[in-house]
Amino acid sequence: MQAIKKRFGIIGVGGYIAPRHLRAIYENGGELVGALDKHDCVGVLDRYFPNAEFFTNEAEFVEYMRANPLDFLSICTPNFLHCAHITLALQNGASAICEKPLVLESKELSVLEKLESSAQKLDSSFSLHKPRVYGILQLRLHQQIQTLKAQVEDELIHNPKHIYKLTLRYISARGKWYHKSWKGNMQKSGGIICNIGVHLFDMLAFVFGDFIGNELTHYEANRASGVAYFAHAQVEWLLSICANDLAHSSYNQALRILEEDPRARPSARPALHIDFSQGFEDLHTASYTGILQGEGFTLSAQKQAITIIESITKQALS
Repeated sequence: MQAIKKRFGIIGVGGYIAPRHLRAIYENGGELVGALDKHDCVGVLDRYFPNAEFFTNEAEFVEYMRANPLDFLSICTPNFLHCAHITLALQNGASAICEKPLVLESKELSVLEKLESSAQKLDSSFSLHKPRVYGILQLRLHQQIQTLKAQVEDELIHNPKHIYKLTLRYISARGKWYHKSWKGNMQKSGGIICNIGVHLFDMLAFVFGDFIGNELTHYEANRASGVAYFAHAQVEWLLSICANDLAHSSYNQALRILEEDPRARPSARPALHIDFSQGFEDLHTASYTGILQGEGFTLSAQKQAITIIESITKQALS
């Protein structure tokens, strides 16, 4: 007997990240039935779901969604709209799959926890897919990060008090358009710490344990740096969207490197050098696979990342 396809909707289908979500839905055997974007240049739908209904008016999309219930609503909208669109999904009986950062403030997580609980009580199904909120934390699924986590856990068994001394550089060049878009608007994106750094700080907590604190050393709209402390790591970090920071490297567009101070490694092994500049192509598909199997990153998994970016951003604004 052929399995019934899960029904998806998507908001923000005209955006940069939406094609990865469309591909993830397609490769996991889902069916996209409805899409929304205020812009109408959405030819990417033809690549995966040419028969999906398309709307430029949110009220019309919501009306369609209520008449044609969804299992999941994928959210690829600007960061400041995430909470409202997750709420929309839950209020209409659908699980939300939302891009990073899930929300801009931890208080919004508390609101969503209550809404999720209410939505699950109203749902009469007994499947794995009662309405829930899932976030995309794809670095946790990156093969090099998973290998690093396993290595760190093994080393900490033998030396549980060890503190790794690390340097993290994340440089992803952006053009002049960035600062004129919503991404360059602090109120809409959360700024560089939130929009660029959320995955990185989540990854560090995932591998090295609970966040303890941060010392901010520099902050401007396109570049920030500091020292973050975790249960088992001290990390000197740099986030940048400046092309000049790539000028003396062999990287053209993006550099993502985590390096260990060789003087502080826990044994005779070589110092850690993790280059995760590549390998992102399939991580949204893997994220959706986990969600469909009931193993996605739920609200509780998002808390530490949101707490970290909120804490560092407050330092930047103070």
